[in-house]
Amino acid sequence: MDGCIRLYAQTRESREKRAMGFESSAWDEKLIRYGEQFEDQVMDLAVNIPLEEALDRCWTILADCFEPEEIGIRRNLIEAHWPKELGEKAKQPEEAIA
Repeated sequence: MDGCIRLYAQTRESREKRAMGFESSAWDEKLIRYGEQFEDQVMDLAVNIPLEEALDRCWTILADCFEPEEIGIRRNLIEAHWPKELGEKAKQPEEAIA
């Protein structure tokens, strides 16, 4: 969960850069996409879920937005919890997903 919060803090920085008119990098775009999903599915006060389900959602959001090596979480945790299906889908070209 600490890694998710760290990435969310970076999301806020990326949003501020964009709001000030700076050009967004590919990393900034990933962070912004992550932040939107994290807010909607985990942080929203209307979302009332058990801790384990929240953690599962976090892993799913991470896999949807990033590659495992981009998130700065220990390898053993990634190997144990990274959703395999989303990880495979993220590597496919955009046309194949649609």
